[in-house]
Amino acid sequence: MTTIAYFILAHAHPEQISRLVQQLHTPHSRFYIHIDANTPDATFTALQSQLSALENIHFIERQACRWGGFSLVEASLKLMAAASKDGFDWGVLLSGQDYPIHSNQYIEETLARSPYLGLIDIKPAPEFDIAYRYRAWHFETLNGTRLNKALQKLQRLTRTMGIERALPAPISQIYAGSQWWTLSHTACQTVLDFVAKQPQVVDFFRQTLIPDEMFFQTILMNSPLAEQLSSDARRYLEWDEGAWSPRLLKPENISQLRHSNALFARKFAADAASTQALIALHHQ
Repeated sequence: MTTIAYFILAHAHPEQISRLVQQLHTPHSRFYIHIDANTPDATFTALQSQLSALENIHFIERQACRWGGFSLVEASLKLMAAASKDGFDWGVLLSGQDYPIHSNQYIEETLARSPYLGLIDIKPAPEFDIAYRYRAWHFETLNGTRLNKALQKLQRLTRTMGIERALPAPISQIYAGSQWWTLSHTACQTVLDFVAKQPQVVDFFRQTLIPDEMFFQTILMNSPLAEQLSSDARRYLEWDEGAWSPRLLKPENISQLRHSNALFARKFAADAASTQALIALHHQ
């Protein structure tokens, strides 16, 4: 049997997170959940209560997460490390607004048959157009502030003079892609071992913008596993041009998702109409 560890990053809507966990819950699944420390304690307590009857639910020590900051990578690594102690075959990173498109059996069988060690969206940095994210210094605590805007303006000037950040050894190229991935235990352990042995790389990504869309891709593509990864993450998303996040999938379109070969889709609203459409998706 294929054991799947689900790593869930969430910050709101306990009913929606509970629905996701209950849908994915099987004798072969485990759940490692991180709730943003910025989330009210009442929300966190409500989720714990809703999931208290289920086995294999693990809540990870909470930390404050900021959009665009390394804190999201740290939370993901904590989830990965906690699951690694228990053992698993595949680790799946999800947000609270994700949902499986197909049955648990379909997901388990697909991963069991996969010839790859990871399903992760991967693009070379030029294709993803993210050079500004790592060639300049970015500080998470300054994101969204006037001081940060001034700092970035100054660094654009210095880059015209040839002054920019150098990649830390042993990284030779940056890769990027969607934050959400499915990785085998081997791939997860490769990441954890790399992080333990190469702290200078971790420190480099602490001062990049939106590192959660570069960190895991870069480590794995600069590892011996590079040829054993699929750049098809098997995730369904819809984007508006120039948007920073995918559009909300409408309830009236959810039934069509069953025709996709993706395993999971995002993102969904927490409203009643979306909930009913997702429930119906698994009863068709």
